[in-house]
This record gives sequence, C-alpha cells and structure tokens, in this order.
Amino acid sequence: MRTCGVVLLLVLRLLAAASHAAGVPAAAPSAAKPDEKASAKPSDGGESAAKKPGIKPPPPKGSQVRKNDNNCLLCHGESDLWDEKDKKMRARFIPPKESAEDIHFQKGVNCHDCHGGNYKTQEVNEAHATEDGFRALKPDPTRPPAETQAAVHWVCSQCHGDQALELVKGRHVKAGPKNDRGEGTLMACEKCHGKVSHHLLAAHDPRSPVFLDNQVETCGGCHQKDLATYKENVHGHGLYKSGLLVTASCASCHGAHGVYNAADTRSTLHPANVAKTCGRCHRFIAETLQKSVHGRGKGPGEMAERFAPGGKMQQHPSCTDCHRRHDIAFPESAKFRLQLPNLCGNCHGNLTSRYAMSIHGELTELGYGPGAKCSDCHGAHDILPVDDPESRLAPGNRLKTCQACHPYAVAGFTTFDPHADHHDAALYPMLHGVYRGMEVLLYSVFGFFGIHAVLWGVRSLVHTLKHGRPRRLRPGQPAFVRFEPVHRALHVVVIVSFLGLAFTGLPLKYNDQEWSKALARLLGGFDSTSVLHRICAAVTVFYFAAHLTWMGRKVFELRAKGARWGSLLFGPDSPVPGPRDMVDFLRMVRWFFGLGPKPVFERWTYWEKFDYWAVFWGVAVIGISGLVLWFPNLFTRFLPGEALNVAKVIHSEEALLATGFVFAIHFFNTHLRADKFPLDLAMLAGLVTEEELREERPELLQRLEREGKLEQYRAVTPSARTLWLTRLGGFIALGIGLALLLGILVAAMGG
Repeated sequence: MRTCGVVLLLVLRLLAAASHAAGVPAAAPSAAKPDEKASAKPSDGGESAAKKPGIKPPPPKGSQVRKNDNNCLLCHGESDLWDEKDKKMRARFIPPKESAEDIHFQKGVNCHDCHGGNYKTQEVNEAHATEDGFRALKPDPTRPPAETQAAVHWVCSQCHGDQALELVKGRHVKAGPKNDRGEGTLMACEKCHGKVSHHLLAAHDPRSPVFLDNQVETCGGCHQKDLATYKENVHGHGLYKSGLLVTASCASCHGAHGVYNAADTRSTLHPANVAKTCGRCHRFIAETLQKSVHGRGKGPGEMAERFAPGGKMQQHPSCTDCHRRHDIAFPESAKFRLQLPNLCGNCHGNLTSRYAMSIHGELTELGYGPGAKCSDCHGAHDILPVDDPESRLAPGNRLKTCQACHPYAVAGFTTFDPHADHHDAALYPMLHGVYRGMEVLLYSVFGFFGIHAVLWGVRSLVHTLKHGRPRRLRPGQPAFVRFEPVHRALHVVVIVSFLGLAFTGLPLKYNDQEWSKALARLLGGFDSTSVLHRICAAVTVFYFAAHLTWMGRKVFELRAKGARWGSLLFGPDSPVPGPRDMVDFLRMVRWFFGLGPKPVFERWTYWEKFDYWAVFWGVAVIGISGLVLWFPNLFTRFLPGEALNVAKVIHSEEALLATGFVFAIHFFNTHLRADKFPLDLAMLAGLVTEEELREERPELLQRLEREGKLEQYRAVTPSARTLWLTRLGGFIALGIGLALLLGILVAAMGG
C-alpha cells in the first residue's frame, strides 16, 4: 500500500502539467458572452469538452457503482497517506466517514463520475490516465481560478442541469472570480455548498452550509448588511430566538439558484409573484389578501383598473410593499406600526396627509405606537371597500371597529372623520370656516400686539438710557403692596398649570419637530403626557373656579358696604375695560413716536386688563374644546362626530394663541422691556418700591392718599434669601417659556 502511495504522489505532482493536456473545459458557461448566457444550456461546456479525446461527460445520475467496487477509495481512503517527512498528504485523503455521509456517494455518484479516469484498476497510472479522461478539479496556481471553476461547473451541470441553467440566468452569473479580461465569472458551487467536495452534505443535514441557519450565514458572507437586518427581523427572530425550522431563510424568498432582481418577472420577489412566494408559508394570509381590495382584479402586485383612493398609484400592492426588505419588523411592534402610515402613503398620499392632521396621525408622528393606524380601522390583509357589508368600516361594523380602541364609543362617535382636512373648504366647509376664523383671531392679536411691542421696546430703551429706571426692591427697605397674597398664590398656580399644559400640549401640535419628540420622550411618551396634561387642565379649572369664588365674595362684601354696580364695574379698582383705557392707549401711541410725555396710569393698565380677560377667554375656549376631546363619547351622544374635528381645531389654534401670546407679548410687557429687564417682581413678590409707584402709577398713589388708605399698603421688602428664591422661580418659568417660544418659532419657519 505504501508503494501505491509513493506512486500516487509522483502522479499527483504531474497533475498540473497533465491537466493542461487533459483539456479543462474551455467552453464552460462562465466564459459565455452576456447575450449568450440566457440561451446556453449548462451542458454546452461538457459537449465541447467531450469532443476532445478521452474526455467524457459524467452520466446524468452517476454511474451507480457500488462503493466496494470503487477502487479509488482503496488509496484515497487510507489514512497512511500522510508524509511524515514532508509534513503533508501524499494524496487527497477521504476519510471513510466522510464518504459514507456524502450525498453524492449515497446517491450512486462516484469518484470517476466527476474526475474521470479508470475506477476499475488498482494501478495508479491507469487510474489517473488522461487518455481515460482523468481530470484534476483542484485549483492550479499556474492557471486562472476561473478555468478551474468552469471545469467544476461543467461537471456539476451534467447532473444538475436545471440548477446550472438558473444560475447562469440569475444575479450570480458574475459573482465569481474575475477572468483574464477582468469580468466576473459564474459563482462557484462550493461558494454555497461548501469546499469539502467529498463530504457534501444533504441540504436537510444541520451541518450543511445551506441548512437553514447555516444558509443565512453563508449568504451573509457576501451580503453582510442584509445578514444584520435579517437577524433583527421577524423571520430572523423565528430562526434564532424561537428555533423555528419553518421560518423563512434566504432561499425561501429569493430562490436557491435562480436569484433574480425583484424587477425581473422571473424573480420570486417580483410584485406579481411575491404573494405566491410568501403564500407558501402564509397561506391563509395570501388567500385573504387575494379577496381584499389589494388582490381583486389581476391580483396583488398587478396593475389596477384605477388610481388608489387619495393617491396616484395604479398598481395593487403586494407583501413587500408593506413588509419591506430584510428588516421586516413584527406587525405588532411599535417600529412597524409607526412606519405603517408612510407605507400606505406610498399609494394613498392625500389620505395619509389628512390622517397626519388627526390626533391619530399626530400621536404616530410623535412615536406613540398604540395610536390608531390605517390597519386598525381599514384592516390589514382584509381591506374591503367601505360600501362592502363585510368591511370593518361598513355602517354595521364601524362601531365595533371603533370600540376596539375606544371601548365605550357610542354611535355618534363613529361619524367622526379621522381624515378631515380643515384646509379643504369644499369637503369640510364648517371645519374650514372655524379654522379661518381662528386664524384671523390669531393673526390679528399677534399683529396688533407685535407692532405694539416693537414700538414700545424701542421707545422704552431710549427712555431708559436717557432717564434711567426706578429703584428696585431691596431687602428690608420700604415697599408698597401691589398684589394681595391670594393674587400671588393663584398666579403661581396659573404659572405651573400653564407651563404644564404647554409642556405636554405643544409636542402634540408640533409633532414633526425633533424638539417636540425629545420633549415627549423626556416626559415619558403620550401615556404620561396625556395624564399630565389632564392634571394641569383640572388645576386650571380649579384656579378659575377659585378666582370666580374670590371675586364673587369680594363683590358681595363691597355691595354690603354700599358700593354701587357702576363703581364696581367701571371704578379705578375694576379690571373691566372702560373709556380711560382708550385714552391711555392713545397717549401711549403718542409717546411711542415722541409726540407726548410718557403716560401714567391708575391701578390697572389697558394691557393688564387685556391679559386678565384673555385668561377668561382662553380658559373658556380651550377648556370647553378640551372637554369635548377628553370625553368624546359623552358629547357625541348629542353632537355630530364633526364636533370632535371642530373642537380639535379650536383647541389647537387657541392653545397656540395663548402660549405664543404669554411667552412673547406678556413676557415682554411685564419683564423684557428695558425699564423692567430682566424680571419684574411685582406679581411674584407682590411689592413695588415707592419710586416705581410714583413714576408709573402716581394717580393710584394720590387716590390712596386722599382715601386715607396709603398706610394699609405699606410693607417691608423681605429678606435677600426670599428675594433670591423668588427671582429663581421667576427665571425658571421665564426660561421655560422662552425655550418653548423658540420651538414654536422654529416650527413656524419650517425648521
């Protein structure tokens, strides 16, 4: 046997030269021109090679020679082929265990079926004689790899003709090593099936490179990005997390040998074919899809007879239009649900834009997964026309559909339109009219007071630079009470609740802004912000009721002392606007333009009265519309569903008016003008200096002196620590408001 091994070693050293003479197939499929690949049969290379003397193509299904009659294994199955001196194998050693497990040996394909030569003889020279068609199918460093690969393909194609033909036509036709012209050649069989050609395992063997999990890793060797996304998708989780052998792997979707571009009609992922591909695993879903609006006519992925409602797409969607590429997320996951409206929007652009205006769309944009998505109302694979009795949105089924998210929904709730567009006057005249009215109010208020603030800011700066500003509060120094403790306490409550409402409400209005999304995440998402918003709303109702109670008690006490209604309503202590306010305003305008002296005031200025009554207006309008949105089932018992659309527009626009006015106009009027910058403590501390009172409100001071009440209003400024804490609270509120104002401005400018 050792003599046989020595002879075999000598023969193997001559194989490189012999292989040149043996004629490695030159006309293998990988060498064909691009326009010839589709028509060439995989056996063409074999036929050309077969014409050469001594080279015969392998039989289609192997020679079916019994293993014991295959004399090749007498030498190649011996373990003593190892050369201890040269530290290498004298010849290719094939362990008996490997040959026993090899699928080719099991199917009757023997050594000579691929390598040629004479398997009947025990003589090495005769067994490897080139005249008997022996061919070495191992890499030759003196020749281009593509030539050896072409020979292998020619051999494999004799039994696997269909697979070879598919490979030639598919995307892998140029995925192999480059030839001498620098062109990619046909990808080698061993790239997927493994390099151990004498221990080729069946595809169902867990050790095989093309077994389920190994197959993914094998394909991932070239497609690393797809491998990473596959491991995170629903199929990858099924394989790696759940250990499912029925989950989809690469070949399940793309095919094994015939891998084509998705745009190719032969591809298993072509729009017209993908439903059938997915249906092999998801049979019942495929059947449901076929019956839906997306499957009617010619079927999923085919051209439709008309444009999609609310869009310009005229092709039925199929599986991969919604469950895209390799990062197929779990349909129940927030990741998938959040991207669903955009996926539907590829065909239904107008409807999706209108959906984005709804509370459902705003929540989705803000990252709230449970918010209703398209499939929650219309269905997923079972979408039917609304006029179909089986549709989820058919009149008889709509209430049940709504109750899936709103358990206590009533019949009137179902008339709410989640796609209402307040810009569309033709379809939604009432909603559009309300929106336009709110816009006129918003622009009027900001326009008027914006100009007022600019003029005041310039004039105040000039006046302060020229005359300075009155002395501020100092610890332990005399002061006068400007606001009573009840006013200050309620004002603190107003500040906290208002900032809370703005903090939790503005992210929803400006849901497409990054700052809004960051703020929403900071607050814990919609589950938290909705609760916080309603708590702040309840606090608003509390302070509003508390103020009305205090005011009613005050009026009752004054009436008991003989005060008349006229003095109560239009006296100097009343916040009700009167003729004096118009005079003060005109004087202020004259001063703006340097046409008169700086005006002085009584207890209340015209802008303070506006602020006061703006709270009444805002609480009433925002509060009532907010209650309608908070308790939709209650209000739709006697109001149409459109009331919810109207309430949302009013609530949103009025909230913008309130926050914008407070953070811009009110902050300027009170704190940011030159003579008050950076913070006025009058409301926060409740005190002003006598110098401030004499410069700004001398008429109030004179009246208190005439009435003998001045001493009642004298006080002492609190300690430095108290003033510092008061200023700190004021600056925090001011900073939060200005930051939110900046966010509003960025959003308004399309940032």
